[in-house]
Amino acid sequence: FLSWIAKNFDRSVTWADLDFVREVWDGPIVVKGVLDPDDARDAVRAGAQGIVVSNHGGRQLDGVRSSISAMPRVVDAVGGDLEVFMDGGVRSGLDVLKALSLGAKACFVGRPWAYALGAGGEQMVAKMLGTLRSELATAMVLTGCNEARNADKLLLDVAL
Repeated sequence: FLSWIAKNFDRSVTWADLDFVREVWDGPIVVKGVLDPDDARDAVRAGAQGIVVSNHGGRQLDGVRSSISAMPRVVDAVGGDLEVFMDGGVRSGLDVLKALSLGAKACFVGRPWAYALGAGGEQMVAKMLGTLRSELATAMVLTGCNEARNADKLLLDVAL
């Protein structure tokens, strides 16, 4: 495992490496794995169009802060300068509403669709997505939110 880590994780990578990405890619650049406001500001300075507030599902380093708990500080630091997305720990429609209410433009779902795919293929993934939509709609009704994009942190008492 350690040899795999040594080959696949390059500690010499810096924000300046986004210049190379920009040379070979003319589409939007979104940086994943941002949990710290300073890193978010660095992403803005490096020319990223978006960031994903993410602890990679807690797989790489399980002692770091959760994505949802990092959201307020990251959004306060750069929310108006680029698109902020979130992933990690999204298991229900209420989790989606929490992320949106804290400033995420959207959030990504990892494990639930993978589990659904393994349990029942495409049909189960469709069912899982329907459940997520239904839970989001219910959470919106219960908080008085008419449109998901208008979710506000004042709607929820988000335990961080």
